[in-house]
Amino acid sequence: MFVKDQLLKYDPSPHSPHNIIPALIKEHSTVLDVGCNTGFLGKLLNKKRVKIDGIDINEEALAAAKAYYRNTYIRDLYREKLNLGKNKYDYIVFADILEHLPRPDIIINDAKKYLQKDGRIIVSLPNIARFEIRLQLLLGSFDYQPGIIGPDHLRFFTKKSAIEMIENCGFEVKKIIPTGLGHKIKILSTLTAFQFIYVCQKK
Repeated sequence: MFVKDQLLKYDPSPHSPHNIIPALIKEHSTVLDVGCNTGFLGKLLNKKRVKIDGIDINEEALAAAKAYYRNTYIRDLYREKLNLGKNKYDYIVFADILEHLPRPDIIINDAKKYLQKDGRIIVSLPNIARFEIRLQLLLGSFDYQPGIIGPDHLRFFTKKSAIEMIENCGFEVKKIIPTGLGHKIKILSTLTAFQFIYVCQKK
């Protein structure tokens, strides 16, 4: 999350992206964690002996993340691109970060040049089509609150619109995983998923 004054907490639920995403990453790979915050993803991935770098706008969070990352970079992705020189990665992770940016497509496009030939991006985005959001809209309400319609979210995505954005950036969506209740009950994911996780490869 690109909020300068916010430190995130690790969600221990097996149905959260904090635990689903590490399971998608192979051992001994190279990883870039965009929006790494305090580094809980890096801490988990250290067990897989990966080489992981992290990007965030929050200097305090990055100071904590340095314990788990090979390199950390402070970037303001509202105004600049990734700017990583000749670095190449097997995975680039965007875990609940792109919804905070005015132009997430620019950052996804920029990520392509930092991927290995067979590299993948892993994107987690909140599901604006979840049932309680639909109900609120039906009742004429759209009140910002923590979670899917957080006050710091600039963009909102359904599964369909997220796929379209990713594909328009030159990626093919290879796998989609719901989180939260959608991951737990395995049915009606467009209504029950808190987020969708998209595993994508360059076309």
